[in-house]
Amino acid sequence: MRDPETFNIGKLYSPEAQQIFANVYDNLMLAAGEEAISSVLVCAADPGDGATTVALGLGLAAVAKQTRPILIIDGNFHDPWICQALGLTDLYGLGELISGRVEPQAVIQRGASGLNVIGAGIMHPNHILDLEPPKFHDLLNRLAEDYALVIVDGPPVNVHPESVLYGSQVDQIIQVVYAGVTRAPVLSQALSKLTAGKCKKVDILLNRRIFPIPEWIYSRL
Repeated sequence: MRDPETFNIGKLYSPEAQQIFANVYDNLMLAAGEEAISSVLVCAADPGDGATTVALGLGLAAVAKQTRPILIIDGNFHDPWICQALGLTDLYGLGELISGRVEPQAVIQRGASGLNVIGAGIMHPNHILDLEPPKFHDLLNRLAEDYALVIVDGPPVNVHPESVLYGSQVDQIIQVVYAGVTRAPVLSQALSKLTAGKCKKVDILLNRRIFPIPEWIYSRL
């Protein structure tokens, strides 16, 4: 589990952080060209690389840029953090949604600065089967009717299988790399898993613990 003392959501509201994540959002949209992006997975190779921070920062930037609502989904059943970071409850969420027990409206919460949130909820025994293509993609298509962008915060690729399943069904993947810390073999292993899982659109984002460097290294797999 993450240490709550190391995560300060307030820092995402600083002018410097807002500008950096605005650049991240703009680069994401520009890289897409004429292809519309309605869903993004943010993940990392190993725990502690800052994927959740990037997901939240991107979500807040998208809210400021878009006229339509933005939704962030906590897809990390093993170490959920989105709801706690935003001061929301996580009694019901994606686990109940993908199992067909509830409709999206029953688990969507209103979070900071107008960011809409679906927590992880409870991880059910058959959750991997429920996430396999095209089931999760169908859910994303339903959500795209109401939201300009759906951001999925996934678990570490090298530790858990869910991010590979998400990645094969979203429009874009942001692979977060902790600059100066993440070792090349670790990143290579994660990228190989994404490739094997038919995850084709992967962008690598260098991250310095809290704030990402606004420099993108594009790796189309």
